[in-house]
Amino acid sequence: MKLFQDAGIRLDKEYSMFLEYLNSNEVRLSERTGYINKKDCLAINRQFDIVSERYDSSGRTQKDYAVIDFFCFFSVRAGILRIVKAKGKGLRLERIDGYDEFWNMSSIERYIFMLAVWMGEMAVSHSYLCFGNNWIHGLMKKGKPDTAIAIFQTGIRHSFLGEYYMPEIRLLALFQLIKIEWLEEGQEDKKNKFRVKELYLTQAGFTLTKILKKHKITFLYPDDFEGVLNVIKEIAGMSGNDIKMKLMRFRDKPIEEGQCTIDFRIEVGSCVRKIRMGDQYTLDDLHYLIQKSVDFDMDHLYCFQIGMGALKREYFAPECEEELWLADEVSLAELMLYKGMHFTYLFDFGDEWRFRIYVEQILPEYMEECEIIEVKGKAPRQYRAY
Repeated sequence: MKLFQDAGIRLDKEYSMFLEYLNSNEVRLSERTGYINKKDCLAINRQFDIVSERYDSSGRTQKDYAVIDFFCFFSVRAGILRIVKAKGKGLRLERIDGYDEFWNMSSIERYIFMLAVWMGEMAVSHSYLCFGNNWIHGLMKKGKPDTAIAIFQTGIRHSFLGEYYMPEIRLLALFQLIKIEWLEEGQEDKKNKFRVKELYLTQAGFTLTKILKKHKITFLYPDDFEGVLNVIKEIAGMSGNDIKMKLMRFRDKPIEEGQCTIDFRIEVGSCVRKIRMGDQYTLDDLHYLIQKSVDFDMDHLYCFQIGMGALKREYFAPECEEELWLADEVSLAELMLYKGMHFTYLFDFGDEWRFRIYVEQILPEYMEECEIIEVKGKAPRQYRAY
């Protein structure tokens, strides 16, 4: 459909500008949060056309720039960029193989792919989006193209657009499913600090809402990426099935395992252990070696908390079947680890043993066996005396 093709072209311009800024300015990420620094966020935001926040200074973090936050999430999840730590340059995002492949797609393919990643991955895995998606999508279903959505009912304005930041509104606007009318310069409203005046449903938003309604899904917790893609491919018309196959191949391109070996440093209190593993092993294998290194009883559940900001994920023990991501289903290669990266291993949800894990080095060959290579300090007592 032409209206989605036009939306895709506009989206391309915003995303291209974001990538070009990163490439031209050697932007650093915070080692504590994984976010782009505040000054660069403000500079990137000022170049946006579709959704440009009305912030006057660089006092806000990446989480207050929904478009930048989404572009970072999408770029890493789609294998377009990866986080690396370079000596003297800190954390940054660099282009990888998926970059050229992504730009070889058509605008409508890129649009559908990015929309599916938002709805089927980012919105699913981040609970702060839940209520807003349900609320705003309910209003969209009642709206008509180019008409205002009745968001300023009694109590709504100050409760939702004043005190809280709503990323879903910005992302709906990024995909041109709604249009934001901002307060003009000088139209100050201290109770509406994000300066959103009104929202309008677009023809694209009206059309997509009808498609979602036909398939009985909403923006709130759809099935998954493939489930969303199976529905929204309809916006491309007759070529929808071909697009789905192409985008699934791009997203599910195999990760090469057995390419390198990782040295991990594990700390819990004064106890330090070093473990060496090939990247073909899973997080469940890492769990097993950590337990062996401190002589714990492996009789409790656990999870690994990996990544920062919007990219944070929790990988649970295989017994936690209801969780989104399981530790025995992801290899170390899939995690896109880098030297200096650190994450948390939480064992026993009752006593909450927290192990800090550091990626000390990544060797350019792999080993078929995994081993404990260093032991320092006495292992903690698993069951404390009361």
